Amino acid sequence: MTLDAVVAGNRLLHYLALMLVFGSSVFLWKIAAPGLRVQIDRRLMLAARMAALLALLTALAGLPLQAGEIVGSWQAAVDPAVLRKLLPTAIGQTWLFRVLLALLLLAVGMLRQPGRLRGVAISAGVLLASLALSGHAAMDQGIHGFLHGANHAAHLLCGGAWLGSLLPVLLCLRLLADPVAGGDASLTLRRFSSAGHAAVAGVLLSGALNTMLVLGRWPTDWSSPYQLLLSLKILLTAAMVALAILNRYVFVPRMKSAAPAAIAALRRSTLMEICLGMAVLALVSVFGMLEPV
Repeated sequence: MTLDAVVAGNRLLHYLALMLVFGSSVFLWKIAAPGLRVQIDRRLMLAARMAALLALLTALAGLPLQAGEIVGSWQAAVDPAVLRKLLPTAIGQTWLFRVLLALLLLAVGMLRQPGRLRGVAISAGVLLASLALSGHAAMDQGIHGFLHGANHAAHLLCGGAWLGSLLPVLLCLRLLADPVAGGDASLTLRRFSSAGHAAVAGVLLSGALNTMLVLGRWPTDWSSPYQLLLSLKILLTAAMVALAILNRYVFVPRMKSAAPAAIAALRRSTLMEICLGMAVLALVSVFGMLEPV
């Protein structure tokens, strides 16, 4: 396996872990009905803790892998002399800051009680937004660099809120038939249908602005690997938006008259959204390492 493939794989796992923790915790903290919050949180707690641990491990691997990528060899990734040279630089300081944030997230996630989600949501959100401190958004200086970084952070948070919420949405769909929890599950899904508009709009607007800030135009030159992969990301995101619209305006209204069929359709559609979201993150993990030309 090539070094670039390992770097991209590490980035993908980091994105997935953070978005799961952030999106699910925000969903349970702000959207889930109070009577359902602890019940779903107990079911997701092990996965959330494992994701927080994965976020820390992938953050720790970031600097060695980046050292290997810069030098172009596996040896540099495990060479203490190379790592010591990188540590005082902006790359190394950003890495150290993010590792400390990842440690905080893991500690908060391990020590909290079921239903206590504010600390997890905030720490995961700060760690997710801090990804804007590296990559293409960190290449600009001055006010342009600040706006680019802020927009990228907003893009990450909106994407995490959307994609990370889909797993607890699946659990809510399973609880609709429960005679005790069904009413709360229905209320939670209606709340998510409304709140989802803001997350989707945020992803689209910040993504479009991000493209303009990086390229200055739409990615129409498909001879460029960066623009080709970015175009594929836009296409997959559009498919996710189409599924979200289908869920909100077709399947959710049908739950009143044809509940079992509508719930099954919602479950399939949500699973497709998750798969598309993972594909989007895989593309981001690759083209984020490419020259934006």
